[in-house]
Amino acid sequence: MQYLSRLILKVMLCSLYFTTFLILSCSNNSHKKNSTEKGEVFKENDEYDGPGEAAAFEFMRTKDPALGYVPTERLLLAKELTMESKATSQRTMSGYGSWVERGPTSDVAGRYGNPRDVANTASTSGRIRATLVDAADPTGKTVYVAGIDGGIWKTTDITASPAVWVPLSDFLTNLAISCFAQDPTNANIIYACTGESYFNVDAVIGVGVFKSTDHGGTWTLLPATTTFTKATKMVCDAVGNIYLGTKTTGLRRSNDGGTTWTNITPAGIVADICDVEISSTGRLHVVSGIFSTQTYRYTDIPATATSADFTAPASAFPSYNARAEIAVSGNVLYALPANGSYQVPTIYKSTNGGITWSPTLSQPGGGTWANYQGWYALSVDINPADVNQVIVGGLDNYKTTDGGATWTQISTWVNGDPYVHADNHKITWYDGGNKLIISNDGGIFYSTDGGNSFIDKNKGLRIKQFYSVAAHPTNLNYFLAGAQDNGTHQFNNAGLSSTIEVNGGDGAFTAIDQNEPAYQFSAYVYNAYNRSTDNGVNWGRVRFYTGSTTSSNFGQFINPYSYDNIGNIIYASAQAGNFFRWTDPQTLGANNYFFTGTPAWPATASQVTLGALNGSNVLAVAVSPYTANRVYFGTQGGGVCYADGANTITSGSAGVNISTGLPPASVSCIAIGTNDNNLMVSYTNYGKNHVYISSNGGASWTNVAPFTGGSLPDMPVRWCMFAPGDNSKAIIATETGVWFTQALNGSSTVWTSSPGFPAVRTDMLAYRSLDGTIAAATHGRGLWTQTAASILPLNNFTLRGRWTGNTAELNWSNESLPSGSTFEIESSIDAISYTKIGTVSKSIISTYSYKYIPPTSQNIFYRIKGTEQTGTVKYSNIVRLSKNNNNNNGLVEITKLYPNPVNDLVSIGFTVPEKGMATYTITSLTGQIIWSRQERLEFSGNYNITEYAAALKPGNYVFSVLLNGRKSSQIFIKK
Repeated sequence: MQYLSRLILKVMLCSLYFTTFLILSCSNNSHKKNSTEKGEVFKENDEYDGPGEAAAFEFMRTKDPALGYVPTERLLLAKELTMESKATSQRTMSGYGSWVERGPTSDVAGRYGNPRDVANTASTSGRIRATLVDAADPTGKTVYVAGIDGGIWKTTDITASPAVWVPLSDFLTNLAISCFAQDPTNANIIYACTGESYFNVDAVIGVGVFKSTDHGGTWTLLPATTTFTKATKMVCDAVGNIYLGTKTTGLRRSNDGGTTWTNITPAGIVADICDVEISSTGRLHVVSGIFSTQTYRYTDIPATATSADFTAPASAFPSYNARAEIAVSGNVLYALPANGSYQVPTIYKSTNGGITWSPTLSQPGGGTWANYQGWYALSVDINPADVNQVIVGGLDNYKTTDGGATWTQISTWVNGDPYVHADNHKITWYDGGNKLIISNDGGIFYSTDGGNSFIDKNKGLRIKQFYSVAAHPTNLNYFLAGAQDNGTHQFNNAGLSSTIEVNGGDGAFTAIDQNEPAYQFSAYVYNAYNRSTDNGVNWGRVRFYTGSTTSSNFGQFINPYSYDNIGNIIYASAQAGNFFRWTDPQTLGANNYFFTGTPAWPATASQVTLGALNGSNVLAVAVSPYTANRVYFGTQGGGVCYADGANTITSGSAGVNISTGLPPASVSCIAIGTNDNNLMVSYTNYGKNHVYISSNGGASWTNVAPFTGGSLPDMPVRWCMFAPGDNSKAIIATETGVWFTQALNGSSTVWTSSPGFPAVRTDMLAYRSLDGTIAAATHGRGLWTQTAASILPLNNFTLRGRWTGNTAELNWSNESLPSGSTFEIESSIDAISYTKIGTVSKSIISTYSYKYIPPTSQNIFYRIKGTEQTGTVKYSNIVRLSKNNNNNNGLVEITKLYPNPVNDLVSIGFTVPEKGMATYTITSLTGQIIWSRQERLEFSGNYNITEYAAALKPGNYVFSVLLNGRKSSQIFIKK
C-alpha cells in the first residue's frame, strides 16, 4: 500500500481588517490509492480536508462586497440579536422548539471511510485548536477544549472511558476559540481568545477575548478586545499579566485582567504574531511573521516592557515567509520555522534562553514531516520533566528523546497504530511527562505514557462540522451528512447516537433518491462523487476531471448539486458559465475516473454552457418538482435563472434569466414552494439583503430580510425553504442557527430565532414529507431534527383522521374563522403538491368532518385550508392515512416520543381504536404518579400532544396513555 502526498496548498493572505483580501490558492490533489479485495478496481483513501481551499471558498461567499473583507464585528452583533430573539421566543412560544440533537456522539469508519486505528474503533469529533488542563485540578483530569466552531466543552475526568463532555456556552458556539489561558494566581479566571490566524477565513472568525471568573461557567467579552479578531496565542505570567499575540494587531499586554491593553509589539518586526511563550525564568518569547518574514525576539521584563525593550538573538533560526512555532522549558527552546513550501526542513534549538540557535542533529521524516501544510497545522511541546524529549506535530507526530539527535514517528493518521487524526494543532504535555493531549482536525487524542500509545477522547464531543444533509424518505432515523475534514456520515438511530463514516475525505453534498432510496450519493470535493445502489451498504466512486490529471478539478471546492428524483439526473456546478450534467448516476460504472482528456468523459456526462449564467460560477442548484426537467441555478454574481429541458439541452443554450431586482451577491439556495410561481432565494454575503421571494415565477422579487432595518441580523443565510404546503411562511438556516417567520411580509417580515436550537452556523435543511421532519446540518454542533409543525407554530386548528371501511374520515375544529369563511380539503401523495378534493363552509358549530373515498388506500396526505373573507389563508397540520396501517387491532399504541432524552418539551404521538376519555400520566419507575391530566378524544385515529417537562428532575420516567381500560406506556429520560 502506498500513500502519496496530501494536498499541497500554496496560499497567500494579505491583510484582513479594513483591507482587501488577496487569496492565491493552487493545489496538487494527490489521491491515495490501494488495491482492494473482492475484485474492486481500487479504493481511494481521500485525504482529510483541504483547509486552504475551504477557506477561500468561504471567504468568497461571505465577504461584504463593498468592503472586500468579512466584517467580523457583525457576527458578534448577530449572535447578540439571536440570543435576544431566543429569549423572547422561549417565553412566548413555549409549546414549540423541541429540537432533537442527533450528534453524532461518536463515529466509526465504515468499509469505505478513512481507515483509522488498526481495529477501526477510534472516533473523531471535529477541528480543535484550543485545549486547557485545569490547574485547579491536582489530578489533571479536568480538561477544557474548544471546537473551532462548536463552543467550549469541559470534562472533569479525561481518563474516563468515555470522558463525559459538557458544553459550557451556547453563545460561544461558532466562534473560533483559538487559545485558552488560565490565571496562575486565581484558577477561576480563564481567558479564551478567538479567531484563527493561519488563513482560516471560512467564516469561523474572531470577535475578541472572552473572560470567565467562575471557572468557565459564564463568559464575558472584554470590550477593549473587539479589534483582536485573529488571535494566535495567549499566555499569563506568574502574577497574572496577560500577553496576547494576534495576526493583525501585534503583541498586546494587559496588567489589569483584560480591561485595558498596551501595544508592546517589538520594534522593527511585523505585527502578525505567530507564537508567544513565557518561560519559568520569566522571559517572554515572541515570533512574528505569518506569510511574511519571521522574526524572533525576547524580553526579561515583560510586565513593564515597551516595544523598545525586546532583544534580538545573537544568532537566529532562519527567516522564512510562512509561520513558526516555538516551545520553551526553562532556557531550552525548540523552533519550527515553515518555509515557502510550507515544510519545516530544519528544527532549531536553543539552550541559552533564545540567545543563540542551532539545527537539531537530525530531522523527522527527512524534513518533509509538515507535508506542505506548515502554514496550517504545526505544533510542538517539551516534556516538562526532560528537555531532551520533544514532540512535533504536522500531518503526523514525531518524538525525540535525545534533544533532536534522532526522531521517531509516534502516530499515523490513516490505519494507524497508534492512530491520531491528521492536521495536529496543539500538543499539551503535562503531569511530569506522563500525559499528553493532542488536538487536531479530528478532535482530541490522549496518552498516559508520554506518546507511546494514544486513545481518542472524542466520544460525546458533538462538534462535527456538517456542510450538508439528506433525509431518507421512509426510514425515519436514516440521514446522510457531509462533514468538513471528516467524511460523509450515515445516521441510523433515534436521538443521540453514533454514525458510520461511509466515505472519507471532506464530506460535501449528499442526496438520497426519494422514489428509489436504494440509490444514495455523497461527494468529496469538486465533481467527485460516491454512490451506493444498496441502501448505503456498499459504495463506489465516480470522479470527473477537466484535463488529463486529477489536479484539474472544476466546480466549487464544496460543490453544490441537486438530484432529480424523477429523471434520476445529477445537476451540479462546473466551470464558470456552465453547469455539469450527469444523466446516468444510478448505472454508470463505479470506481472509475473520467477526464476530458484520457480516459474521456462518458457521453452521459457533460458541461453545458448556459447563457443566463452570464459567465458566473454556479453556487446553488434546485430541480423543480412540478415541471419536468426544469432546473434552477443561482450564481456567485447573484444571478438566478432556469433551464427547461435541462436533461437534453446543449452548450450555448440561453436559459431564462429571472434575476431582475436581485442583488449581486453569492446565492446559497433556491427554494420552490407549492408551484413554480413561488420561489425563494437566499444569500451568504454580509452587507447584502439575504432573502427574496417571488410569487410570479421570478418576474419580480420582494426583499423579505433587509440587512439594515430588518428583524434578521446582517449575517449569511445558507439555506431557505417555504413551510411545507404554505407559501406565506419560511424557515432559513443562518450563521447563528435556524430562524423562521410566520408571515412573509416584505421588508416588514418578522424573523424569529428558533427556540431550542443552538446559536451555531447552520448550512443546510432537508425535509421529509412522510413524518414532516426537518433535519438541520450545523457547522460545529452536528445534526438536529424536528417536525416542521414544531419549528413553525401551526394555526389554531388541528386535523385528525381515520379509516372507516373504504372511506377516509377527517375531523377538525375551529372557532376563530368568521362567518363566510370556507374550508378546502386537500390531498397529496407526497405531502408537497396538494389537490383540492372538497369544500366545507363555516358553520355555527366549531367542529367539522369530511368523508372521502380515495382512489388508493396507501399513504394519502390530507390537510385543511381555511380561507377568511379577507383572503387570509390558514392551514391545518398534515395527517397521513394508509388503510393497511390503520389501527384496527383495538389497542392504544404510543407511536413516538421525542426528544428522548427530554429537555423542556416532549412530543408524544399515539393511536387509539375508539373515542373516550383519555388519561395521560407521567410516573416514576416505581409507579409514583408525578403528573396527570385528562382529555376527551372524540374519535379514533392518530393524535399528537406536546407536554412541558422542565419541572421534572433528571432521571427515568414512564409516560402512559389510558383509554377505556386500554393502556400504552413508554420510558423516557429527563436530562
